Amino acid sequence: MFSVVRLLPSLIVTVLLAGCAMDQPAPPPPNAAIVYPTLETDPVASGDDAADDPAIWIHPNDATRSLVLGTDKQAGLEVYDLQGRRQQFIRAGLTNNVDLRYLTRSDMGGTAWSAIAAASNRSNNTVSLFAIDREGQVTWLRNSEILSGLSEPYGLCMFRNEAGLQVFVNDTDGRYQQWLLETASGGSSADPLSVSSTLVREFAVSSQPEGCVADDAQQRLFVGVENEGIYAFPASHTQPATQTTVMEIDNSILAADVEGMSLYVAGNGGYLVVSSQGNFSYAVYDRLPPFNYRGSFMVADRTDGSVDGSQETDGLDVSSSALGSDFEQGLLVVQDGFNTLPDDTQGFKYISWAEIARALGL
Repeated sequence: MFSVVRLLPSLIVTVLLAGCAMDQPAPPPPNAAIVYPTLETDPVASGDDAADDPAIWIHPNDATRSLVLGTDKQAGLEVYDLQGRRQQFIRAGLTNNVDLRYLTRSDMGGTAWSAIAAASNRSNNTVSLFAIDREGQVTWLRNSEILSGLSEPYGLCMFRNEAGLQVFVNDTDGRYQQWLLETASGGSSADPLSVSSTLVREFAVSSQPEGCVADDAQQRLFVGVENEGIYAFPASHTQPATQTTVMEIDNSILAADVEGMSLYVAGNGGYLVVSSQGNFSYAVYDRLPPFNYRGSFMVADRTDGSVDGSQETDGLDVSSSALGSDFEQGLLVVQDGFNTLPDDTQGFKYISWAEIARALGL
């Protein structure tokens, strides 16, 4: 495993640049590994603090044509290809977190459409829904907005079990809502799919949450509480929201804020990947109890100077699907808070999972 000390020169540059815009970051975890991004996306449309959270969509017939959805929290939804090139921009408003689930033949529209994406939207305190066709074209379902009643919809993730497609959305005050979705024909080219929503559960955490991810197979919801740590809950709305601690903030492995999280699913196993925003690192845990800690890594500037690393990450997503020669063991996408090569608006970095697996000995 690489040591941070051996690779400090490029890391110091990015930390000092970041330090101009934020409080000094906490020290990185001892012996955190260093990995390098494969490439970066075009920057999001808005300036300043704008990029936030990605979601990876896998093409049903050709994985090399898969896409990454990324939120611009000042303007809407970006759609990128696996080379990081913008394919679409949807001016949907103040979208913050995004996630998606694939449609099945039992879902209305499941033969014509590939997936439904959901994004928390602070323009009108809603959850916005998007239909993704089988070629990756994304359509905003304007008539299917979920009126949350929350004061500030913030973090979001999706879930599927025998009850159907669901969305978890939280508020900065700690409240969580769980919505059950039902798809139907929309009846128009402008709104080709209609989604109705029913609130099926509510619960709360003790302080401000954001990132979450649901493990469909295990019916488990992982929740990040920014200044506390990571918790797990039963994901089924028929179960009580009993909280289990996965990892508390220790200002080393996890330094506030705890932000984006996603699951690398490998058969019955895999890993939970979490952004430790306060020290510019990422923690990896076993997907299954007792959620053993497997190591941390940082994303540094490429040594050829072509792509900078990532710091102060908000959202992330990971897939274990083979996505072509650059990402044969999967892909991690992370939001980059400070885009410095060149100095530009925020965007997203793509990191090969093979690089992470080698660095951490996974």
